[in-house]
Amino acid sequence: MSPSGRTKVRERVRVSIWRRYRWPVAAVVLASLAIGLYVFLLGDGAPRRVRATSDDAPAERTAALPPLSFPADEGPHVKATEWWYYTGQVEGEGGERYAFHTSLFLRDGMVRHTVLHFSLTDLRSGKRIERQVRTAGIPSEVISAGFDFKQADWQVSSNVVDHVLKVDADGVKLALNLKAEGAAVLHRTKGSRTPGIIDFGEAGVSYYYSRPRLQSVGTVTLAGGKPLQVKGEIWFDHQWGDFDSSRQAWNWFALQLDDGSDLMIYQMYDAKGDLALLTATLRADGRVTTLSDADLELKPVGVWRSSQSGVSYPGGWDVRTPFGVIQIRPEKPDSEFNGLESTFKYYWEGAVKVTGARSGKGFLEMSGYDLIKGLQPPK
Repeated sequence: MSPSGRTKVRERVRVSIWRRYRWPVAAVVLASLAIGLYVFLLGDGAPRRVRATSDDAPAERTAALPPLSFPADEGPHVKATEWWYYTGQVEGEGGERYAFHTSLFLRDGMVRHTVLHFSLTDLRSGKRIERQVRTAGIPSEVISAGFDFKQADWQVSSNVVDHVLKVDADGVKLALNLKAEGAAVLHRTKGSRTPGIIDFGEAGVSYYYSRPRLQSVGTVTLAGGKPLQVKGEIWFDHQWGDFDSSRQAWNWFALQLDDGSDLMIYQMYDAKGDLALLTATLRADGRVTTLSDADLELKPVGVWRSSQSGVSYPGGWDVRTPFGVIQIRPEKPDSEFNGLESTFKYYWEGAVKVTGARSGKGFLEMSGYDLIKGLQPPK
């Protein structure tokens, strides 16, 4: 075959191959371009950090979020998870002492629903009562600032300054009027320049602030008894964001110290039981200081095992702080809350006393010990 003939044959082969494979090749090219464009515009789905504004400042993805705005942020948000927490101890004129927690949760699932948890403990007799309510939707009136949740025989409301708590748990009643004074305490992690927002890593991001000393007056009514006048300083927490609390476990300390300072400690674990976050906020002498794992060391002391769930919790804590070591012990070890009917989990929530380098009182929550077996203390 002549050279020109061979050239014509090769040309016919190339044309035949191109006609046979041109559409598969075109599809691959278009798919590659689409994937490249998607990655360029949207990234790979991993959390991105925002560029710091100076060379020595840490980059943080929380910097891309809008800052807290009061009074608007006191009310409900359209987020995956949100809760309002009231914890504290109140006293009567005759030396009566009661500890309570009232927690209201909003959670998006198949439907948006509202949950109320309530416990009241007589710190003299040790008797404890609990109640939980779950309802679809948000039973709150729309108000210009704050919130007003009402369902059956309970109410949790606030216009930012004045708060109202009313709960009836099978004839055991708590009715308090509370007043906020001064600015809220905005929590953050050490090194972050974004107050009021905490980065949980893979679990998401949370807005978080507290009002550690709401001045409260009201009544406690035991079943079949008369209303008893009580008063006390109550800790208020508000937290919300697109985070998944079911993937976390934590120890949360809200401590009101006798010298007038307040200490919040948040120790969080991931689904494997590894420490994911340790942050704290100390308010003292009008100043708010953020602490980290370099400033703190938490050591569990002893074990308390629940007879209803079989879950074991630390029996107490020794905590190294910048002002010395404090001992934190429960007022009533048997303070596990059975939330299976509403939040599908157990957690420990109860009053504690503080001794050591500083004295005081407060509340402790230990959550996720029933889900993350790596947190179970040795028996």
